Amino acid sequence: MIPGCTTPARWCEVHHVMPHHQGGPTNIDNGCLLCWFHHHTIDTSGWNIRMINGRPQIRGPVLWDPTQTWRPAHTHRANTPSPEPYWRT
Repeated sequence: MIPGCTTPARWCEVHHVMPHHQGGPTNIDNGCLLCWFHHHTIDTSGWNIRMINGRPQIRGPVLWDPTQTWRPAHTHRANTPSPEPYWRT
């Protein structure tokens, strides 16, 4: 979700875009994948995430994006096949 993060989707955590303690539902329309680091620093790092019609959009910190433009996450790593098989033999 965060541009430049290369953590595979299977190692990520689901982030409630609208926090659960503020009434955010636990469903796919309110969740996105973040690596452990970004999940635990999202509230202090300057990154913002919102959901529009069940799709995440991201806005970077001022140093990364001075225009503060919301961008669709259409290149999200969950849409990219893993180079490793999902099973282990």
